Amino acid sequence: MVNTVQAFIAAGLHTDLISLLERIVLHNSEFGKIKKLQNLLILTSIRSDREKVMEYVKRLDNYDGAEIAEEAINEKHGLYEEGFVIYDKFNMHT
Repeated sequence: MVNTVQAFIAAGLHTDLISLLERIVLHNSEFGKIKKLQNLLILTSIRSDREKVMEYVKRLDNYDGAEIAEEAINEKHGLYEEGFVIYDKFNMHT
């Protein structure tokens, strides 16, 4: 799986990677709860398709909230509202 993801990223196929991950995570209950896949879907969308991030953040529940929120609010991405929603969802209010 790691090699496949790296190949998609190296080829600049971020949109295709997101589509594949959506099918696996959002539409396949067998793999949908896997934390690494949820993290990968959200992180890839933060880096390449920012408009989908809020949907994933609200819809998914089994991802690393602290890591994802930190990446979202990074000044490179500037997704402060998404970061706030993640912190709120995971009760990280400090």
